Amino acid sequence: MDKKKAAAAAVEPKVKKKAGRKPFTAEEKAAAAKARAESKARADNLKPTVFVQFRDNEVDLDALVEAAKADFRQAKKRTLITDLKLYVKPEERTAYYVVNEKYSGSVAY
Repeated sequence: MDKKKAAAAAVEPKVKKKAGRKPFTAEEKAAAAKARAESKARADNLKPTVFVQFRDNEVDLDALVEAAKADFRQAKKRTLITDLKLYVKPEERTAYYVVNEKYSGSVAY
């Protein structure tokens, strides 16, 4: 019986494979990393489209930002815009802006 036990111990038991997906090859890993990097770049550069709705009116916030920049550039052509804060008052149908924390104005929409 000792021989049978020794023979059974000498034979390695079969290892059960874990359920799940098979390992990636090097090409698949590179393609997956590239896809993740592209997705991350798109997420980092996300620029949402924002609308302001009030009563029966809807205004695109990007259009208000461009209108505020254009209004400011008419008054101060050579000043660079490094900071822009936009305050929207839909009940007055007006957007007030502050540029570079020095100049202010308003744009009606």
